[in-house]
Amino acid sequence: MSELAAVVDSFSASDLSVRVPSGLFSVLPFAPAWNHPGTLLEQAGSARAAELAAEAARGDGPQRALQIFDLLDKADAGIAIFSGLRGAVKAYKGEDGAWEVDPQQATDAAVKALGVAWAAYALFDGQVSRLTEYKSGRALLAWYVSADLVLPFADNAAEGGVAMFTGIIDRYTPAASEKLAAMAGPDAAKAAGALAAMKDTVGSLAAQATVAAGPMSEWARNKLPGVIGTADTVTGAIATALDTLAAYRYLGTALVAEVCVAEGKARAESEARAAAETAEAARQAAEAARRADEEAHRKGSAQREDYTLEASQPAASLASAPIKTTRNAEVEARAEAPVAKSGCFGCGGLLLLGLAAAASGAAYALGL
Repeated sequence: MSELAAVVDSFSASDLSVRVPSGLFSVLPFAPAWNHPGTLLEQAGSARAAELAAEAARGDGPQRALQIFDLLDKADAGIAIFSGLRGAVKAYKGEDGAWEVDPQQATDAAVKALGVAWAAYALFDGQVSRLTEYKSGRALLAWYVSADLVLPFADNAAEGGVAMFTGIIDRYTPAASEKLAAMAGPDAAKAAGALAAMKDTVGSLAAQATVAAGPMSEWARNKLPGVIGTADTVTGAIATALDTLAAYRYLGTALVAEVCVAEGKARAESEARAAAETAEAARQAAEAARRADEEAHRKGSAQREDYTLEASQPAASLASAPIKTTRNAEVEARAEAPVAKSGCFGCGGLLLLGLAAAASGAAYALGL
């Protein structure tokens, strides 16, 4: 498994694979303004987004795309962009044989077209048209059309028209499919179907690149020796640099990184929003708990204040209130029973008895 960060970080702005595409794009009106994207962390903008981008790149689609782009730089066996640029320089100098259609070169052009389409198919889950949604995807197409299609065969376009470019792809696709399958296995059969979805775009870009063939040729003559870093002729410099240029790996890796970084950023932002929402919910819950605690404390304080006021009432106010007592049942019974007379009332009774006895004695005496 290729780790995206390691592959991206393996390129720097000073690399030949970075400088040659940047220079060529400067004279292509349809190519995106291109600057080296930098490391994965620089592209992602945060460690978390970079981590999530690397995680997304471990999926089957991105991994397959990285493998295909790596294969494309190994497929040409020393043809690649420099054969096209060499032809451009020879044509600029008026040398004979600059633009002959070499079957090996034509097959290589078809292999590159198949590979780019297949990588897009893998990366975008079959939606090849999404390739142009990304800056790196547009740069990849601009590189293919200019370096592997228009520059090597521009003189033929004068005779056969722009359709000649797509005609070369159609004619050499069977041989290219066999070559790609020999390197990548039977799964490469998907490439032919994917290319059908991309061919109209390739034809349109080839028409624009044909108009810019002159400026591209002049750029190759004037700038390429300096870019490669040798004072030798362009043809001699090509032999030196054949094994060092990895334009498809570079631009393809940039495409995979751009797609995965977009996903990593989106996921990181989603995580940040979720964390903010969780923190806000926790804050609101804590605030509600604090308010409830304050309300309970307030009610408890008010109740204790009422008890204190009642205990401080004056004794006189208590005396004015009826006092209830509990009476014993035996006491209640005695209280309701007749009370025997005593005291002076008893003495009066004895006196009346004495008077009655005296009256009886007087009556008896008179009777005598």
